[in-house]
Amino acid sequence: MELSSGKLSKKEYAYLSIKDAIINNELTSDTVLTEHMLCGKYDLSRTPVREALQRLRSEGFVTFQKDKGFFIADMGLEDLLQIYEMREALEGMAAKLCTMRASESTLSELHYLMEKCIENFDREDIPKAMVYDMKFHQCIISASRNNRLKNTVNTLVELSSRAFVKADRAVATRSIREHQQLYDAIESLNENKAENIMRQHIANSKRYHFNRYYLGVE
Repeated sequence: MELSSGKLSKKEYAYLSIKDAIINNELTSDTVLTEHMLCGKYDLSRTPVREALQRLRSEGFVTFQKDKGFFIADMGLEDLLQIYEMREALEGMAAKLCTMRASESTLSELHYLMEKCIENFDREDIPKAMVYDMKFHQCIISASRNNRLKNTVNTLVELSSRAFVKADRAVATRSIREHQQLYDAIESLNENKAENIMRQHIANSKRYHFNRYYLGVE
């Protein structure tokens, strides 16, 4: 994500910058997230950094240990599976609502994001392809026009995207295929089909992470 401190409030810039670094694994889990270090890194005063850390703590991105400070929250298998359980239900609902309420501009954006995902996949840039994968999901969530749903699910998508950085070619191939099926269902206004495809899409990702990180099966 490209951020500009001139276009955002200092508080929002601090929050988005630190979160982006966490999502992309630019900060290691053993790094102490001190206000001094983050102020220097992002050229900010203590107040917006402090507020950003508290917000990220409430969303599950960082933890606080008394007498030690803030750390990036561990993303264990159990955490990931719980996130996917919530995503399966809520993103299924978002896909249904998106199909009911999607505009031509929404369909155009979804098609664009899908094409960019394929383009980067063909270039063997899997991490970049996964960025567009996440944006595809966020577009559907936004098009549901339900702000409470949007705020909750976007946080879950961003949390789980920390694992997407490690995703391999087989996962990207399957994800692109399922996105195409999902797009076709939304375009044809088949809301129940869109919901079922999205739920299966998320369930497949959950199964992949369970097999890979718990059973050790590729």
